[in-house]
Amino acid sequence: MGGAIKRYSCILIEDDAMAIEMINDYINRRDDLVLLGIGSELAEVNMLLQKLTPSIIFLDLIIPPGESNGFHLGQLPASSCIAIISGIPLHLYKGPLPTGPIFELSKPISYESFSRCVEKIVLKLKSEICESPDTI
Repeated sequence: MGGAIKRYSCILIEDDAMAIEMINDYINRRDDLVLLGIGSELAEVNMLLQKLTPSIIFLDLIIPPGESNGFHLGQLPASSCIAIISGIPLHLYKGPLPTGPIFELSKPISYESFSRCVEKIVLKLKSEICESPDTI
């Protein structure tokens, strides 16, 4: 009787261990999200995106570059929804931002604010033809 659960693939880009643990927990609480990978510097983001095409990227704005080989935030896939995780409000941030749909998650992040943001992202993904969720 029940249909398949639509699950949206995501990656987490964060360099703070406590934030990684918290957001990983938030992702795991939701039946509609599946975490494919975690990166803590741009070099790892580049490697993850060479293998994966996430529907959602949870992205801390300020992360170490590592050996990024020229990879930058503007190269994130425009087909992915980006949830910016930051203590800096986006309207005050002066650095480069990724292209594509951007959603803001202000630190500190409660599970309720995380879920509200994910609900907005899921509505966006459902309305976009270019993005098809993974169905499991």
